[in-house]
Amino acid sequence: MKLPRILIALALVCYSAVAVSGQGVVPACKDHLSPIHKVAPKLPPRLHNEFEGKAVVSYLVDINGSVQSPTIVSAEWHPAGRSSGQPVGYIEAILEAVAQWQFAPQAQTCRNQTPVEIIFGDS
Repeated sequence: MKLPRILIALALVCYSAVAVSGQGVVPACKDHLSPIHKVAPKLPPRLHNEFEGKAVVSYLVDINGSVQSPTIVSAEWHPAGRSSGQPVGYIEAILEAVAQWQFAPQAQTCRNQTPVEIIFGDS
């Protein structure tokens, strides 16, 4: 009997969060968008070439073509050379770079996704 109450409470909390944010559901961008200004991720020198991989970034493109709220949807990293463990600073570098991208103005704010790769020798 407690499970339905918990599910109802959770649904109300989620609905409230959307209502309070005022954004609701943002539609996907209609066309494949390519940035008119793109910034590559910049890793600190001590992190260069430790890992290779790709992160998929989701973000909003506003009516001015600016990127808002970039977030990582998924990421896959592989050690390059003798590196081990998990990459440090890669996600932050990618999010900082994507936040600086510029797209053509849009009719309305829309959601877009882009894979961003870091390959041995990049940045």
